[in-house]
Amino acid sequence: MEEKSTDPQILVIGESLIDIVQREGEKPQSCPGGSPMNVAIGLGRLGHSPTLATWFAQDKYGKMITKHCEESRVTILPGSDQAPRTSTAMAQLDEHGHATYTFDIDMSLPVLPEAIPPLIHIGSLGALLQPARDVVLPYCQRAQDTSMIFFDPNVRPSIMGSPDTVRPVVEEYIRTSTVVKVSDEDLAWLYPSPDIFHAHAKRWLEGGTTRLVVVTLGSKGARALTAQSEFTVPAHTTSDMVDTVGAGDSFMAGLISETIACGYLEKSLGLELGEEPEIVEYILQRASQVAGITVSRAGANPPWHDELDRKLT
Repeated sequence: MEEKSTDPQILVIGESLIDIVQREGEKPQSCPGGSPMNVAIGLGRLGHSPTLATWFAQDKYGKMITKHCEESRVTILPGSDQAPRTSTAMAQLDEHGHATYTFDIDMSLPVLPEAIPPLIHIGSLGALLQPARDVVLPYCQRAQDTSMIFFDPNVRPSIMGSPDTVRPVVEEYIRTSTVVKVSDEDLAWLYPSPDIFHAHAKRWLEGGTTRLVVVTLGSKGARALTAQSEFTVPAHTTSDMVDTVGAGDSFMAGLISETIACGYLEKSLGLELGEEPEIVEYILQRASQVAGITVSRAGANPPWHDELDRKLT
């Protein structure tokens, strides 16, 4: 793959695991996955050099994760391979390519870097499950004044517990985050009430460091809100959709990548994010295009930067 210039340090924190994907009438297929690792892989392929703080074992599945990261220019934080076993997720796909997950998770983390990096991505099991949560949340609280933090709760009801249990933790993370991306399904589970997008997105923008809230809507695209503007971005259309595995993670990777490319990492921790609506809309469109390429092939397989450029011409 063609090399692209790198940029400031990116730390992605959270789970890596093996997705055991079951399609009707086919043999199960095993492939590396986990929402934060998928984001790291997407960033690596888009030309960045992220470091992944994660948790897996030195077993056959762990070797798959190590190889997957190496091939996509992701550095694994030392100590991440000390788990007793590598976690797995059974992904059952329906006729529309949507996945339902059953997890076998050991969610711990290595010691996180003492030096806080300028950009941090957190989400899903690595942010919301114990004992990792007791490491990640204080780290983000310590970093919120010096780092741009991207957060995707990516809730998994089958393993996280009830909405009443998860919601307060999600709110704590949002208060530390610069950019929050959440799916419409996650919102509906966390906040079963009318007008959940406006009611909660506006509150998040007023309650802490958050500058941009994005809600992905599957085939309907995405909506986003800043303090100044609202956006609606259509999904990147594709006639050859295979499945939706990793689509939201690819969207997040595109969101982070384009936010960096547009210079917002250097603009007072995103304080100006939203004051230039045409640029924010461009960032959202690019993120949608990254996700659109991912759904056109099996599994969490995000595009490389030169592949994305070909799709846009």
